[in-house]
Amino acid sequence: MQPESQDPAKDPRAAQKSRTRAALLQAARQISADGGVLTVMAAADRAGISKATAYRYFTDPGTLAYEAALDLAVLTPDQIVGDSPDVRERVQRTALYFRDFPRRHEAAFRQFFARTMDNWAGGQGALTRGGRRIPAFDLALSPMRDQMDPERYHHLLMALSSSATGFEQHIAMTDVCGLTHPEADALGVQVVDALLNHFLP
Repeated sequence: MQPESQDPAKDPRAAQKSRTRAALLQAARQISADGGVLTVMAAADRAGISKATAYRYFTDPGTLAYEAALDLAVLTPDQIVGDSPDVRERVQRTALYFRDFPRRHEAAFRQFFARTMDNWAGGQGALTRGGRRIPAFDLALSPMRDQMDPERYHHLLMALSSSATGFEQHIAMTDVCGLTHPEADALGVQVVDALLNHFLP
């Protein structure tokens, strides 16, 4: 299974996909809160979503449960970006949030990744992730959207979302490079600045 694009500039169905995923996560939390047995099918029934559609997002209840918990903890794009008109400040604020968030929930993220890697090794295909960084960075960059070529804007959005933040970067900086959190933050700021210097008009 290939990951579904969440880029609003490239996929007009992104908003609907986001709503479907959110409905499944909310249903999973409700089932858990009610003391029920959480399965993908049970979440689909509670959310009023077909089984086939639900399984495009989640293939097992473990990953669904972990993501439902993490989803509840993450702020909305508006809360992350803030109201500064300065694009660089908005982007750096967003990048810092998505560097810090995995640290504060590291145990859950490691369990989530372990479960998804087990699914992949078992032949269930690659995990379709929620892509919460993408709408946040899109909002942070939004003052520049009309000033940039759409393809170039898309490339910047994808570069920030894939190489500047997230649990993958956290693993690379801590497990692979052995950086402390302050060192990782300093390097992260430089990476974001380099991307902005390259792409922005």
